[in-house]
Amino acid sequence: MKTLDNKIAMLEEMIGDPDKLNKAVYDVITGSDMNNDECLSKAEFQKVLQDFGIGDFDAIEDLFESLDRDGNGSINFKEFRHFFRAQTRIKLQHMKELKAMKDRTKVKNQIPVEDSSSSSSDDEKKKPKFSFKKWKSTRN
Repeated sequence: MKTLDNKIAMLEEMIGDPDKLNKAVYDVITGSDMNNDECLSKAEFQKVLQDFGIGDFDAIEDLFESLDRDGNGSINFKEFRHFFRAQTRIKLQHMKELKAMKDRTKVKNQIPVEDSSSSSSDDEKKKPKFSFKKWKSTRN
């Protein structure tokens, strides 16, 4: 759970600090920019998304066209930053939901501590007993 908490804290910090967000965007662009023009071509952008686990080429094509706001055939720092920030917010929200689900599951799976003052015979009297005798067979 600590690693999930750490990831959530890291993403919250990145979203809240423009310098950290800019550095992360710059690192992604420079790590994928094959021709060193400080922009992402369609092929470079496709590689970035594949590295993130997105392989639907039609969706990538549509996304590229929507992010290339100036229509020059590449995605610059500002265009990619907008996308990256939005994706980071989505990832953060999913991580928070995952953490909440894990927390709920953890609470559900905790075994209640029995009160030593009550006798086990009292508990047995309160619980209805289940019997298969009540069920009639439908087999012929």
